[in-house]
Amino acid sequence: MKDAITELIHHPYQPPEGFDAFPPAVYKASTVMFKDTQALLGRSPTNRGGYTYGLHGTPTSYILEERIATLEGGTHCVLAPSGLAAITIVNLGILKAGEEVLLPNNVYGPSKEQAKSLLTGWGITHRLYDPMNVESLRSAMGPKTRLVWVEAPGSVTMEFPDLRALVQVVKAGGAVCALDNTWGSGLAFGAFDMGVDISMHALTKYPSGGADVLMGSVVTRDPDLHHRMHHA
Repeated sequence: MKDAITELIHHPYQPPEGFDAFPPAVYKASTVMFKDTQALLGRSPTNRGGYTYGLHGTPTSYILEERIATLEGGTHCVLAPSGLAAITIVNLGILKAGEEVLLPNNVYGPSKEQAKSLLTGWGITHRLYDPMNVESLRSAMGPKTRLVWVEAPGSVTMEFPDLRALVQVVKAGGAVCALDNTWGSGLAFGAFDMGVDISMHALTKYPSGGADVLMGSVVTRDPDLHHRMHHA
């Protein structure tokens, strides 16, 4: 297997015929033109073989999604307008009324606030656990637990938990494990090597580099999970 850096350098970018440049083009478009009605009907928002509408993806966003997935060691990526929006995509793609999400007690503040307000209003409960104590998570897991968030390190405390042990507890409980990998930024920490199901991070931080971009990403290896994220 090639090193991640090598994979990124040799990514199969296909430039338009007659214009072979190093950087991909930036397509700024909402409306996509079709030759005829049949061409429109033959495309699907979930099929990367065709474009339907700017919101569903452009050549530019598809390239970025593919490279982030490569960076993270995943196979599918969904972009979001911010890190918090990416968190929301995960929550809404996994949870429904009557289910529960578990959050580490050092979780990113806005994520906790979203659980208190938005998710609670939709009948989704939440509980906090101590990520530095595996037994705390084990005792918090219940029959309604559908999603467990982990952070490595914690957003503010910078505590680094025994992530493998936490993931094992989540798997044993039959829940989905999502990692906020913003600090790891893909290259610094291999989320999927730890066994997590979803790796989310705020591209606002390391990937943007200049504190002038708001964006987030959700990466998976499971096609079904990706489908749910895509439709959230």
